[in-house]
Amino acid sequence: MKTTITSVKQQNVESIPKSVKDDTPNLEEQIDPVSTIDMFAGPALLVDQELNCLHHNFQANSLLESLNHQDPLLRSLVTRTVRNQCPDFQKAALNDSKGLRHYDLYAFPTIESEENPDTNVLLIARETTVEHNLTNALVESRQMFKDLVSCSSDFAWETDNKGHFKYVSPRGILGYTAYELNGKYAADLIIDGEGKNPFDTLDHIQDMELWVHHNNGEPACLQVSAVPILDSNANWQGARGVCHDITVTREREAALRRIRNREQILNRIVMTMRDSTDAQRMFDATADIILENSRSELCYFAEKHTRNHDDKTEINVRTLKSARKDPEFINQLNEYALTAWQKDTMAEVKQIQLASKKILAVQTSFQNAANGIFFLVRDEKQADWTNDDVTLFNTVADHLGIALAQVQGREELERLSNTDELTGLMNRRSFYQQVTKRILHQQRSRENCSILYIDLDNFKTVNDTLGHGIGDEVLKKVSLIMSASSRVGDLCARLGGDEFAIWLENIDVTETVKKAEEMIAQKTLLHQITGKLDPNVSLSVGICPSDPDALHTVEQLLEAADNALYDVKKSGKGAAALADVKQLTKSQKTKLEAKGTFSE
Repeated sequence: MKTTITSVKQQNVESIPKSVKDDTPNLEEQIDPVSTIDMFAGPALLVDQELNCLHHNFQANSLLESLNHQDPLLRSLVTRTVRNQCPDFQKAALNDSKGLRHYDLYAFPTIESEENPDTNVLLIARETTVEHNLTNALVESRQMFKDLVSCSSDFAWETDNKGHFKYVSPRGILGYTAYELNGKYAADLIIDGEGKNPFDTLDHIQDMELWVHHNNGEPACLQVSAVPILDSNANWQGARGVCHDITVTREREAALRRIRNREQILNRIVMTMRDSTDAQRMFDATADIILENSRSELCYFAEKHTRNHDDKTEINVRTLKSARKDPEFINQLNEYALTAWQKDTMAEVKQIQLASKKILAVQTSFQNAANGIFFLVRDEKQADWTNDDVTLFNTVADHLGIALAQVQGREELERLSNTDELTGLMNRRSFYQQVTKRILHQQRSRENCSILYIDLDNFKTVNDTLGHGIGDEVLKKVSLIMSASSRVGDLCARLGGDEFAIWLENIDVTETVKKAEEMIAQKTLLHQITGKLDPNVSLSVGICPSDPDALHTVEQLLEAADNALYDVKKSGKGAAALADVKQLTKSQKTKLEAKGTFSE
């Protein structure tokens, strides 16, 4: 049976793909569709207008199932071809038992013969399932990449062969928008321009840490992975990679390191405070640790001291560590401290500028009561104080306040154990200890010293007549007279009752007698307390010089002075007498011979 394909318009022929043309005979010639179907390399079949398959090749088996089910898409293609009497084309997705298949379908109208003009349709197909799936996979892959880049916290980038950004993630990074970064020279972001630049790398880079400039001017840390871009001729065309902002992580790690360092410093200070038995060494060692770890040039810690007799606030230096001595600057710090205490303006750490110095100042306290002031000083050319400096300084100040209170407590106990409670002078035990040390020092220094033994005459009359209250006031006045007559280095003591003693350092006999007479003359100050009293109070003094060549003890000196005082008492009181040094030496020699420690 001979069948012809109808004449086809030239434009429709040209619209047929070359791959189909190559497998199809000349359409303007009479051909045999059956032979064409059998020779066609792909699916081909001949159908009538009712979609009945008249002939097909083996490759068309995949289409028969859709054809038998009267697929609407196939029916529409056949109907258009018959109606228009020209070839037609249709992309189709057809379901069969093996799943969804994609085809490019080409339809050609055919006529059996002039006697039988019914038009059949030659269907030629090219399966595009693999191409379609690959295209969809590529589209999905690109969309997945786009979605990952859009939602990822990482920053994807690509640079050209001049080091400028040509692609950046839509979200941007480091406070920059994608628009601001596009075209920007990448190396300008790097803080250390002399280091390795991953944005124009020739090597593969994995997890490189890079410090760059944030848009707000602060430093930021990026973790960068990058690869170079090469063309087909291995010419470098740029680089691409991803960055992850790890600034917060690094800052957290740095903060933890600073905290650990601060804790180590505080532990050293606390251990020093705990283990030191000497207060001065403790404060000095603490200052050394602070200077070592704060890059300061001066550490100054002073105690707030209130005088008992007039409540005036004074500065008592506890420790001063400095590379150079500057008394004028220290006076300025003291004036600042006194003013701050007076105005009560030192509740927190202060950063002040004084005499071209950067200063941290804070008040130390114990149980909410100020007890000292703490200064750290830097030169104005040095870096500003950081929050870590302030935190460490404030914490150390808390410990110093507690340590100072403990030291003050120990010193107060020691003072009470060595001091006469009524007069504030040294007591007998403390006087004996200190004078013993002075005698040993005298033997080395070769200085002349003296002891005065003072007795308050007629004191019993004061107590019996005026009462013990007035008697106490008289004793206090005697202690003031003694303190006023003494010098720095002299020792004043109340030995008990109405007996007193003074150790005079580096003084000759003449000057000693003069001082004794001056104190005796101040009995009028005592009379202002007692009024007219008969007999009235006065002072009697026994004087004993201390010879550096002699080997006498404090007990022997006081015994000799007491003997001289006894002579005064016998001769009428209110005077001074000098002990017989020869008798002292003879008595001393006798006692040493008895002990077997003296030889001619």
